[in-house]
Amino acid sequence: MKIKKDYILFLLLLVIIIFTAYFLISNSGSVKSTVVNDVRPSYLSVSIPPIEDLKVIINNPKFQEMKYIQSFFDRVVVGRRGRVNPFMPFAQGKEE
Repeated sequence: MKIKKDYILFLLLLVIIIFTAYFLISNSGSVKSTVVNDVRPSYLSVSIPPIEDLKVIINNPKFQEMKYIQSFFDRVVVGRRGRVNPFMPFAQGKEE
């Protein structure tokens, strides 16, 4: 009798695991797509204009009169930070 109870318990646990795995796999596609769409910036959803439209803009005389004032991004200069790597071997001076 104990073997039947263990067998039924094992089958019940196996069925629960299979249903859980099926539920997670079937819903993972919709969750993944919503997360990716929420993270993407809005300018990625706009299509790139055709090359003819870009040529019209670049050949426009008002566009050619524009002058460079400053760079759009500020440069990031990284100085020496942190501690020296303790695992790097000592540098040997050049012998003459």
